[in-house]
Amino acid sequence: MGEDWRLTGQEASLVGRPLRLARWVPYRPGWDHDHCEFCWAEISDDETSHADFSEAWVTADDNRTWVCPACFDDFRGRFGWTIVT
Repeated sequence: MGEDWRLTGQEASLVGRPLRLARWVPYRPGWDHDHCEFCWAEISDDETSHADFSEAWVTADDNRTWVCPACFDDFRGRFGWTIVT
């Protein structure tokens, strides 16, 4: 069986990173959504009808890279993320 289709080289930037569970907020003014770094699910505030998630895991050191709950569960061990509360 082949490698998971969601793995596209994220190891280079996400191994060992601190993540925290958070409600989505725009990275900058005018930003209306982000995507899961793995499966590309849409993450946005709960006022939008097109978002898959309004809460997900985000890199705690820069608040820029989002990981949906399902991908977090699937890849937590492989990437060795540190959980920040």
